[in-house]
Amino acid sequence: MSEKTDITVVVPVFNSVETLRPVYERVATTLAKLNKSFEVLFIEDGGPLTSWNELKSIKKAFPETVSLIRLGRNYGQNAATVCGITNARGEVVITIDDDLQTPPEEIEKLLRAYESNGSAAVFGVASQQSNPIVKRIGSYMIKKIFDWVDGAEIGSSFRLISPGLKGKLNKQAHDQLFLNQVIHWYTDEIESIEVQHESRTEGSSGYSFFGLAGIAMRLLFFYTDFPLRMMSYTGLLIAFVCFGLGSYFVYEKLVIGAEAGFASLITAIFFTTGIIMVCLSILGSYISRIYSDRIKRPVYSIKTKL
Repeated sequence: MSEKTDITVVVPVFNSVETLRPVYERVATTLAKLNKSFEVLFIEDGGPLTSWNELKSIKKAFPETVSLIRLGRNYGQNAATVCGITNARGEVVITIDDDLQTPPEEIEKLLRAYESNGSAAVFGVASQQSNPIVKRIGSYMIKKIFDWVDGAEIGSSFRLISPGLKGKLNKQAHDQLFLNQVIHWYTDEIESIEVQHESRTEGSSGYSFFGLAGIAMRLLFFYTDFPLRMMSYTGLLIAFVCFGLGSYFVYEKLVIGAEAGFASLITAIFFTTGIIMVCLSILGSYISRIYSDRIKRPVYSIKTKL
């Protein structure tokens, strides 16, 4: 391999076997056609031994352009991707999934956009996805939530990261890491282009509708203060409502002489108790977030590096 490596293609791997060699071969063909020096860095994210064995066979066949890292356990796609970015030799980093749903040939589009505009990050976003409708609905919900709450686009896992941005992402140490959101913290020089999206050829997606809903909730609590703001607004609204109800009961007592009913009293108690419990749950989530940051859990741990 040449002393200078132009591009590192980072491929997080989990539970895949049959697609791994085609991923490498198609990436290599695309970058060779563009006359780019490259490495393909596979990050095996604590999956079955069959995936690791297949990766080792690919490394044996292409030792100059294949690098392997095996993590100590399953840390998740975002952590595996950050591991790849941190250990990449290339000046530019491109990340792509191992399932071939995004054709590796689309890398050329990312590079063309980057070389034309010099953006810090370029996302390849599918215009029409071939995923099941439930997953598409879940993905759409996440994108809309963050467009509304944080004003940021979710992007995709098919992305190009410039040399300057790569150095900043190396410093990330969140145990609840969502890489695309972190990218928006560092730069607004972000470009999105349309790419093809094909059907999965092996296995099924690890992101179910409820899994995507869980991701949306973690994103809300770990990357925005939206729940706290909603808690404040709700508290103010309830304070006004309670003031109005209190004024009404005082008026009934002093002017009309009526006694407050048992049903209305119990309803008010249960309503306010429910609101208090919800607010305490939100505060508990943020306290848990502070605790996680203090104990400095590792984003990932490398078991083997080849």
